[in-house]
Amino acid sequence: MENNIEKAKKLVCVRFPAIPMSYIFDAQDLELNTGDMVLVNTEAGLAVAKVIGIPPEEEAVGLDEIKPVVRKLTDGDKEKLEAIQAKEKECFVFCAERIRSRDLPMKLTRVEQMFDGTKITFSFVAEGRVDFRDLLKDLVERYRTRIELRQIGSRQESAMLGGIGSCGRELCCAVYLTGFQRISVKMAKNQNMTLNPTKISGLCGKLKCCLAYEKESYSNLIDNLPKPGKRVFVEQGEAFVVSINIINQTFVAKLTDRRFIKCKVSEIMTEEEFRQLGDQRPTDLSRLRDPLLDIPVNERAPADPDKQKAKRRRSSRQRNSRKKRSKPS
Repeated sequence: MENNIEKAKKLVCVRFPAIPMSYIFDAQDLELNTGDMVLVNTEAGLAVAKVIGIPPEEEAVGLDEIKPVVRKLTDGDKEKLEAIQAKEKECFVFCAERIRSRDLPMKLTRVEQMFDGTKITFSFVAEGRVDFRDLLKDLVERYRTRIELRQIGSRQESAMLGGIGSCGRELCCAVYLTGFQRISVKMAKNQNMTLNPTKISGLCGKLKCCLAYEKESYSNLIDNLPKPGKRVFVEQGEAFVVSINIINQTFVAKLTDRRFIKCKVSEIMTEEEFRQLGDQRPTDLSRLRDPLLDIPVNERAPADPDKQKAKRRRSSRQRNSRKKRSKPS
């Protein structure tokens, strides 16, 4: 058990430039830190990767075979890497020219050559299946090595190329995301976002990955709120929910007398509680009192009808005099 723990402590997570996923390798006796460039042995051959951290012990459980890290990049390796990158640019230009000449419905995204030169991978984007057999012959005849043409999606393309998102920061998929989650429009609805494709879509044209960051929090908060259109009972009376505010946990409701009120979730009561509250309210006129005189309504002195008529007569004379003054002379 102690040997397994010691071995797990030497494991590192690495990420390849062209693949937005992390892989676990055995660092062996090497002292590696986050950001170090290392040479690792993969199924396709030697490749350069970047250390992004140390995985927790739980992730290492169940892995049958963990391949070792060969070494840190030396000065000689860095010079060779620069030569490989220069060759990748030349391969990109040649392949793009052959795609145009053969009029293929595909867009070349990235070219990657293995560190030992045993394989060159051409990644491209296309809407459907592409017959690239003639293009493959051209590439094999030119470079005389193993060639792979890999079709990728628009999200993988953005992760490879990178860029700046609408938030002003680098794309998450190009910086630290190790995989792509399934994003749905429901996530945007739960967050009360405007369902405008230009607002909720990223550079790849798909829904933004950041919609999933607060998915669970919004799901828990929205469960406490009534849905728009639902009937609720509050102290002011029976009402129907018009809109909700998830963050503040409040909602706007419309009463039966067409008044709009703003309520909190804690103010919602059951129908039984609302009926009991109605029974407790005073309905006898003898209990209603004037707030200033503290006299019951039914005990107040009746108003003098002559004074009311005099007031009405006076007001009518005033209106007539105003009409006469307003006429032009």
